[in-house]
This record gives sequence, C-alpha cells and structure tokens, in this order.
Amino acid sequence: MNYFDAFERAVVDGRWQEVEEMLTEQVTYKVEGVPFACEIDGRAAVMDAFRKSTRAFDATMDFRLLEILSIVRLADNHIRVELLSGYGRDKVGSMTAPVAIEVKTNGSRVSSLRDTYDPTLSMPALSWLAANLGDADPSYV
Repeated sequence: MNYFDAFERAVVDGRWQEVEEMLTEQVTYKVEGVPFACEIDGRAAVMDAFRKSTRAFDATMDFRLLEILSIVRLADNHIRVELLSGYGRDKVGSMTAPVAIEVKTNGSRVSSLRDTYDPTLSMPALSWLAANLGDADPSYV
C-alpha cells in the first residue's frame, strides 16, 4: 500500500523519488490486454515509462478515480489488487475500466508489477477514449 500511496502522490506533484526508491534495480513491469501493452525491464526504464504515461495521460485529465475493489494475497510477497480506474474531463465526461495489478516484492522492494486488463471489459473505455480524448496517450513506451 505504501507503493500505491507514493505513486498517487507522484502523479499529483511530479516527485517520483519515493516511488523509485521502492523498486528493485531489476524490476519488471508488464501491461497486458490493451493496445498499449508492453514489457519494461529495469528501474530506470520503468520510471521513464511511468513519467511518460502520467504526463501524456493522467495529467491531461480533470479527474481520475482509482477504487480498490479487492486485495488478495497470492503468495508470500505477492498480491493482486483489483481496481476500478476512471478518467475524464469536465467537458466530455468520464469512463471507467477494471484492472488487476499484481505486485511482487523481494521482501522490502517491488520486484515485479503487472497490470492486466480484460480486453472485452476494457473495449468500451478504450472506444470512449478514442472518440472523446484523442490527445490523451496512456502508452508507456
């Protein structure tokens, strides 16, 4: 939860040092089930990806929502967080999409992150984004 809190603060204030310190040097980040799916290896590359995506997407929104629906322990140092994510602008409205985030740690730092979107459940949100917010780019690479 400290990682999620630090990430949310960084999105707002642009200070990513705390997030960076929570990641191992060899951290991996995977995004699956969406057109901007990717796999990124290494802390510097992951941090660059976070900055790129949040600048080109999150920061362009008037509001965003991340509602935790459940947290499940999958193994020692491995959890899955089911979220409802939502984004929008005052002039055009908003959309939501479910996402599952898996986080693995080495006991003290995050070693692996995986965001999984269900393609069927995400399609309405992606279509809405394309129709209403063509300038917003959620991609990481």
